[in-house]
Amino acid sequence: MSILLTAVYFLILTGLTLYGAHRLKMLVLYWRAMKRPALVEPELGCTPKVCVQLPLFNEPLVVEALLEKVSALRWPSDQWEIQILDDSTDETPEIIGNWIERHPERSVRMTHMRRPKREGYKAGALRYGMELTNAEFFAIFDADFRPEPDFLERMMPHFAADDVAVVQARWEFANRKQSLLTRFQAVFLDAHFVVEQTARAAAGLFFNFNGTAGIWRRTALLDAGNWTSDTVTEDLDISYRAQLRGWRLVYLDRYAVPSELPENLIAFKSQQRRWTKGGIQVARKLLGQVLSSSLPARVKREAWWHLTIGLVHPMLVSFSLLFLPYLWFASDQLGAWWHLANPAIVLLAGGAPVAFYVAGQFFQRREWREGVGWLLASPLLLSFGLALSVTLCAAFFEGLFSTGGEFVRTPKGGRQVRSGGLLTRMRSRTFFASVSAVEIALGLILLNGAVQSALSGQPEIALALTLKGTGFMIVAFLSSGDLWPSFWRRAPSALPVN
Repeated sequence: MSILLTAVYFLILTGLTLYGAHRLKMLVLYWRAMKRPALVEPELGCTPKVCVQLPLFNEPLVVEALLEKVSALRWPSDQWEIQILDDSTDETPEIIGNWIERHPERSVRMTHMRRPKREGYKAGALRYGMELTNAEFFAIFDADFRPEPDFLERMMPHFAADDVAVVQARWEFANRKQSLLTRFQAVFLDAHFVVEQTARAAAGLFFNFNGTAGIWRRTALLDAGNWTSDTVTEDLDISYRAQLRGWRLVYLDRYAVPSELPENLIAFKSQQRRWTKGGIQVARKLLGQVLSSSLPARVKREAWWHLTIGLVHPMLVSFSLLFLPYLWFASDQLGAWWHLANPAIVLLAGGAPVAFYVAGQFFQRREWREGVGWLLASPLLLSFGLALSVTLCAAFFEGLFSTGGEFVRTPKGGRQVRSGGLLTRMRSRTFFASVSAVEIALGLILLNGAVQSALSGQPEIALALTLKGTGFMIVAFLSSGDLWPSFWRRAPSALPVN
C-alpha cells in the first residue's frame, strides 16, 4: 500500500512540477520578448469597413457605459457600424432602446438586433450579426469593456499584412483595487495577458483571441469555419482553427482596453469554470489536428501545454487528498534521498506558479513595492489558487465528457448582480453548493492534519496544512455568502452613467 501510495503521489507531483517548469519557460520567453524593439506602427493605406459587434445577455448595469464608449470611436463615418446583438431576457433591451432615443446623433450607426432564440449563445450571436453586414472586419466588445476613441485607429493598421486574422489588445482592469478578491484576480489574469500572451506571440507560437477587445478579418473567420458553439470557449476554438489554416494573430501588449473584474466569488468561479471547461473541449477537438500537422515541434509542444493546462486542477485536488495519507503511511519508509528531493520538487511545483504570477506584477511596470507585497503574500496566493481547484477540477471533467453546453455569462456591475434566469441560477446554485461542500470537507481534513502535525512536533508541515486548509474554508465561506443571497434577491435596476 505504501509503495502504491508513493507511486501515485510521485506521479501527481511530477505532473505539477512539469507544469510549473512550463511557467518558468513562459517567463524566459517573455524576458526575451521584452528585449525586442518597440513595434513599428504599420500603415494600412485605406479605411476598410468595420462592424463593431456587442454581444449582450442581461447586462443592465453596464450596457449604457458600453454604448457611450463605442459610439465615441473614431473611424470614417461611412465605413463603420455598430451591431448590438442583444439576447437579453431582462430589462436590458428597454435600457438600450431608451439610450438610443436619448442620443440620436450618437446612435445613428447602431442597429439593435434581437434574435428570436438564443441559439449558439455568444458564438451564434456573432455569426448571426456577421451574416447581416458586408463589413470586412469585426471589432468585438463584451459589455464591461471600455475602449478609448482611438481603438480602431491603433488596431486596424496591423492588418496591413494580408495573413493577419486577428489583432488583440491587452486587457486592463479598472476595478483591480476594489477588494482583495479583485486584487487576486488581477494578479492571476495579469500573468496571462502580460506574460503568457506576449511570450507566445513574440515567439511565433499559437495563442488565442480573448473573446473581446480584438478585431477579426472576415475572410479569416470564413476560412477557419466561422464561429461555432460546440465548445463554451468559441474564442479559443476559432483562434486555433485559424492558425491551423496558416493565419497569423497579432498581440498588442502595449495597448490596453479597460474592463471590469467580477466582484463576487461565485461570478469569478463561474467565469473560471467556463474557461477551464472550454479549454479541455478545444483540446479534445483540435489538439490531435495540431499534433498530427506539419507545424514545427516547438509549436506543437506549446499547444499541448496551453490546451491541457486544466489538467493541473485534478492533480491539485488529488495532491490535497493524498498529502496526509502519504505523510502518515509512506514517507517514513523511503530513503534519505527522497526526503531531500521531495521538498525541492514541492518547491518547484508550488514556487514556479508564484514566481510566474508575481513576475506579472513586476513586468506590468507597476511600483516595485506592489510586486514585493505580492511576493510576501505568496502563501495566500497559493492558498487561494489551490482552493479554487475543486471548482476547476469539476469543470475539467465537464469539458472532458461533454460537447458545447450553455454559455453562462459572467455578470458584471459590482456585487449586486445575478446570473441568467431562474433555471440557470438553480443549476448554478446546485453546482456551487456541491463544490462548497467538497471545499469544506477538504479544509477540515487538512486542518485536522495540521493539528496532528503540530502535536507530533512537525511545525513546518502544520503551517503548510493550515494555509491550505484555511484557503479551502475561506473560499467555501465566501462562496456561500455570495451564492444564497444572489439566488433570492431581485435584479437591481440599472446604474446611471456618469
